[in-house]
Amino acid sequence: MRNIFASLALYAMLFALCGSADAQQAIFLVRHGDTVRQKGNPDVPLSEAGERRADALAALLKGSGINVTYTTGLQRTVKTAEPLAKLLGVEPKVQPQLRPGAKPTEVDDFARLFKTEHHRDVVLAVLHSNSVPALIRALGHPTPINIPETEFDNLFIIIPRPEGLPTVLRLRY
Repeated sequence: MRNIFASLALYAMLFALCGSADAQQAIFLVRHGDTVRQKGNPDVPLSEAGERRADALAALLKGSGINVTYTTGLQRTVKTAEPLAKLLGVEPKVQPQLRPGAKPTEVDDFARLFKTEHHRDVVLAVLHSNSVPALIRALGHPTPINIPETEFDNLFIIIPRPEGLPTVLRLRY
């Protein structure tokens, strides 16, 4: 029941916030799902909880109109995006420069990609606890955002505006 209300709220917000058909409708940003900690391994897998979270994300966003997905190529981002990508028949694109430790110029370049290549798309990007806030900032949101290392349930919806600051919604799933 909670997922039904969350889905209805999400669609209502998107409908209310979306601009003209010529403008990008929305950018969904999430951190990868919960992981299995493995000392010294930079490419850790999802835990069982992370796999369930990836399925929950797919159930929540399956009707959102997402037609482009991005991951960083690390298995935790790939596996988080996978259930939704399969449901939608979308092949995720890899942005390896947005892995942990991404340089500000790389994040800025990715933000520009939304305006140049995806100005009419609904996009999902599955990133990391540092690259999600950096990308939100690069997309024009002035308030710093922090995602603690222990949080895997943030879902950010960015609604770009032709002029002015984007609308940024922070939800939990």
